[in-house]
Amino acid sequence: MTELARPLETGWLPDTPIGDSLLRRFIANQADLQDHLAGAVGGRSDRTPGVAVSDSGVTAAYLNQAVLFRPIADAHDPVLDHVASFYAGSAGLLLSPWPTPDLADRGWQLVGHPMFVVRGPAGEAADAPPGDVTVRRAESAEDLALVERIVIDGYPVPELGGLPANRVLGPALLGNAVRHWIGYLDGTPVAAAASHAAHGVVNLCLAATLPAVRRRGVWRALVAARCAATPDLPAVAFTSDYSRPGFVRAGFLPVTRFTLWAVAA
Repeated sequence: MTELARPLETGWLPDTPIGDSLLRRFIANQADLQDHLAGAVGGRSDRTPGVAVSDSGVTAAYLNQAVLFRPIADAHDPVLDHVASFYAGSAGLLLSPWPTPDLADRGWQLVGHPMFVVRGPAGEAADAPPGDVTVRRAESAEDLALVERIVIDGYPVPELGGLPANRVLGPALLGNAVRHWIGYLDGTPVAAAASHAAHGVVNLCLAATLPAVRRRGVWRALVAARCAATPDLPAVAFTSDYSRPGFVRAGFLPVTRFTLWAVAA
């Protein structure tokens, strides 16, 4: 019997190497990031060839994310059934790097189309931030609790306000591939962000700045610090249209729009 030939490479076959494209590297990175975040607080994670799903056990959708590993052809794709089953009784976000069919009949809600942005390796150190801006890496459970408070007030995410410290960012994150950073203005902590270096890219994520001190250079300094920590890696992120201009000014190129759905419980 003649062995069946391997299908033509699409970039999204189950055995396509992660390094096939920068987008594929990002998807693998984002899936691992969600596993780290959920695992640090005793949450759940699962993977199939089509999707990685995670649930931190809190109501912040960012921490409860399903990341597609391949495009979906229609609203009845079995990978969507797996996502729905995983989030039964809870809720999460479906992140698709591609356009999707309309999933409203499943009871899911379209959240938007964030932009995927990319910048080459940082190379030489960036210009110093303004003199009243400093950045340091979170190195303790107390630091992570501070990051939590800034994120809750900066996004804002008021539904997380009553949780105990480190319920969102567990101390198990310290020392692993997920790094958190705190930005200061005149010595006061006013912004926070995270990064995850894996699969040949550094993923810039979770940035939030307190509303009263935005556009003072702290967000830009957090971008520079995270890139400088892994200067040999290209930087990637997905961003709202509000933050997109800041990324462009920092040298990032807009590549494609993703699709975000809120998965109904």
